[in-house]
Amino acid sequence: MFDAAAGGGSAPDDNHGAPVGDPAADGVMPVELPRASAAELQRLDVARTLLLKVHRALLEAERVRYEKARGRIENNSAFLQLVINDPWFDWLRPMAQMVLLIDERTSDKKSPLGSDEACALLDRAKTLLKADPEGDAFQRLFADALQHSPALAAIARQVSAVLHG
Repeated sequence: MFDAAAGGGSAPDDNHGAPVGDPAADGVMPVELPRASAAELQRLDVARTLLLKVHRALLEAERVRYEKARGRIENNSAFLQLVINDPWFDWLRPMAQMVLLIDERTSDKKSPLGSDEACALLDRAKTLLKADPEGDAFQRLFADALQHSPALAAIARQVSAVLHG
């Protein structure tokens, strides 16, 4: 048995000369996937901007709904604390998470966004914005908010056009 602590030099070579952790040691070479094109990145950027608009409009619509049910919110700071901590606003998190995911993936220099992943992000945003009275919590409450806010409905149509275009 080899004991490096006993002054035996280097460890035995089980990788046939390749460094430990080198994919070539297993005969498997990594595949370079195509990076997202400038057009795909531009489309994601536009979608992100419009998703933020939808998120802001949803926050405002939900603030109105909350105040009708529970009373006036004192100021924007109190509102922010409610959005972060009150379960009433939990259903809005998927929208914020989608925007953050786009931000993270488009700014990652170590692992650049691939073309397939860019398309998957756009598809995920499309799915998120499907208002459905029978869908998940976000889709149900989003459908309800669209019925009560013409401004939100207009922004949602813009986003849909970009995502499907």
